[in-house]
Amino acid sequence: MGQLYYRSLYKEFFERYPKDATHFYALSGYVGPEPISRLSDLNLKSSVIFGLQRETSNAILHQQLVKIHSEKVSIHYSDISSHSKCYLWLSEDKPLRGLIGSANFSRNGLNNDFRETLIEVDKSDLYAVKAYIDLIKESSKPCSAATVSPRVPTTPISLNEVCELELYDPRTGHVQPMSGLNWGFSKGNVTPNDAYIPIRIKHIENYPHMFQPIFFNPADGHRSRSKSSKEAIELIWDDGVIMEALFEGSQPVNDLNYPKQISSIPNKNLLGLYIRNRLNLSPVSNNRSEDERVNRETLERYGRNSISLKLIQPGVYSADFSSSYL
Repeated sequence: MGQLYYRSLYKEFFERYPKDATHFYALSGYVGPEPISRLSDLNLKSSVIFGLQRETSNAILHQQLVKIHSEKVSIHYSDISSHSKCYLWLSEDKPLRGLIGSANFSRNGLNNDFRETLIEVDKSDLYAVKAYIDLIKESSKPCSAATVSPRVPTTPISLNEVCELELYDPRTGHVQPMSGLNWGFSKGNVTPNDAYIPIRIKHIENYPHMFQPIFFNPADGHRSRSKSSKEAIELIWDDGVIMEALFEGSQPVNDLNYPKQISSIPNKNLLGLYIRNRLNLSPVSNNRSEDERVNRETLERYGRNSISLKLIQPGVYSADFSSSYL
């Protein structure tokens, strides 16, 4: 068995790949748009095969993949269902390096240390991996040639459930003045436009398939059992924006710890700036004036006081903040 990797898997694809490679093949049960999109920055051609597309067909994800699909980065849907995660770099037809394991080609699969693994393929087995990828690819068609129904299938992964995440405190009916959308007004170590989307206990209890308990991260020691939830995910917004985000924080539910908020990465203010733009508000100034806060009236004028969250596949969610008045 070759080298086993379980930390910083993302770097294997964007920093540590063979520099003399001309082609990259990814066969992944599930995929996320963010790492696929980043492949266009590399000096090689890439082909990504979505192995479980037939079983988890989703129009929202399909639309984003079609936008990314190009001659340089092609995306294919397999007719042979494959849950495999096989990655191969080649110089023309000669395989140079291969990785196999449990990590899907998504931000969730590649950025949560210790949760997933990849193993270096022995050189003697590289052609066997290539043969398997070729077999699946031959049964595939480009995503641009596929027709995907807007219906979300009922499967163990996507239950067609929609969780409404309120952007105000249900106990008071008001937007919190120094948390949530107004996090940037708190006295902590924040910047003016920082924001997060609260996850409440009722959301976790009502949608157990949508939110996962905090996983233990050995790098954080005992703190990760209660305070260090940082699960990387991708949000696909209703206007087509793809946002990298984290499930973070901690709250106890039925003897387990679950995340308590969704924030953007690499900066917390990306979410705040995005929401303020949707609300037709200017960015918060460094003075953080009282009249710059988001309040309930702001949301009502816009026509929306919640975000509709839906699980598309592991680590990939759709987020709807469309206004009823648009």
